[in-house]
Amino acid sequence: MKKETRLGFLTSQKERAAYCLFFLGQNILWGFAGYVETYLTDIGIAAATAAVVLLVPKLWDAANDVIFGYIIDRHTFKNGQKFIPWVRIGTTAIGITTVALFAIPESLPQAVKVVWFLVAYILFDIAYTVLDAPAFAVTTVMTSNVTERTSIIAGGKLWAMVGGVVATLLIPILRPKLGWFAACAAFVAVSVVLMVPMMVAVKERNTAAAAAADNPGFKEMLHYLKHNKYLIVTLIAMLVLGLASLEQKMAIYMGRICIGQESAATLVAAGAAISVIVVSALVPVLARRWDKFNVMCTGLAFAIVMDVAAYFLGYDNLIVALIMTTLKCSGLGFWSVVIYMLIADTVEYGTYKTGTRAAGISFSLQTFISKLKNGLIGSVILLSLSAVGFVEGEGAVQPAGVADGVWALFCLLPAVGFAIALIILLLGYKLRSGDVQTMSQYNNGEIGREEAEALLAERYGPAGEA
Repeated sequence: MKKETRLGFLTSQKERAAYCLFFLGQNILWGFAGYVETYLTDIGIAAATAAVVLLVPKLWDAANDVIFGYIIDRHTFKNGQKFIPWVRIGTTAIGITTVALFAIPESLPQAVKVVWFLVAYILFDIAYTVLDAPAFAVTTVMTSNVTERTSIIAGGKLWAMVGGVVATLLIPILRPKLGWFAACAAFVAVSVVLMVPMMVAVKERNTAAAAAADNPGFKEMLHYLKHNKYLIVTLIAMLVLGLASLEQKMAIYMGRICIGQESAATLVAAGAAISVIVVSALVPVLARRWDKFNVMCTGLAFAIVMDVAAYFLGYDNLIVALIMTTLKCSGLGFWSVVIYMLIADTVEYGTYKTGTRAAGISFSLQTFISKLKNGLIGSVILLSLSAVGFVEGEGAVQPAGVADGVWALFCLLPAVGFAIALIILLLGYKLRSGDVQTMSQYNNGEIGREEAEALLAERYGPAGEA
């Protein structure tokens, strides 16, 4: 095991860099896959039909992610690892299934297109679960230092944002020139190359946290979930925030309908990119001064104000619209980094309260919420577009009033969603970073039960009370 540095970090710079590169690659690929609803309408599937089709695989999701989380927590590979081997399997599978997803011939009958898409999407969905949940869960065994873990997750999410932004910026440029299939193949190739170093560099250390993950049974996992109230609150807030953060998915529609050309979506995405990257880089700095939960809530409140202001200022002036897009997207930068830190913190809380460590099921549920919100947001956007009179088909002329409707979706839906999530978090989430560090020390055997309860029992109850 690597010796602690003077900063108390167990991981090396090379290891953390490989972790960041993984999420850069993963989210370049995920960013491309996120345009699947535009792809469906472009190959001639009606918007209302596409909305329903995108919802169907979510029925499988409800079982898929929970089952896989259970498998992760129950299974240890012969080399002693629990997470990295799954990442290796998932990386191969996600590349193949993403290409299959965007290979539907436009000449096929609509019914055949729908069946092809459903099969490919379900396989893609399974591959993403195998890849994503272990990639986050591995942070719990890379180090027992909560500050270091926060830094690792923040770095991964920062570069994940960069990957998503790269996809958002390049798709409107490359997609019209290459077509959906060729563009997909190019994005997948680059993504997989970036994801490979993590499989070699990242170490699962023989910490007490790893030893505690002694293959809990189904009953123990249910007990863990039942008594981990902060995990449930965080997942609900994550779903609401994800559904509200529709700017990147709406960029192409914004460019085509409000501004008048698809290439203008690059400018819209660039405004969002500046905000998201800057905020993502600031979050770990701010979190060293203030509790990360308070940092996120303040960011969400600011974004709500900017969303409402952007709506009333309108989209007629491109420069003003881009400035407001940059400001309003700050909320995405805040929540999408911090929420994953909160998930890791709830693992420590769940372990403290129940004596069961179930990082696999916790992060698999996070993956489920992430996929659910991506499936739902596509359907929400498509159904909302239908409601304002949107006409499907690449190059279709839109009726009067559709542009104003798209702008309202772009500005006001995020404001409403962020406000709901903020209320949920303020009322339901009480964990704070200092307390989580104490829980981690107790869970890893660094301090005894009596010392831990002296610091924690007043706010969280005795250890193992549940």
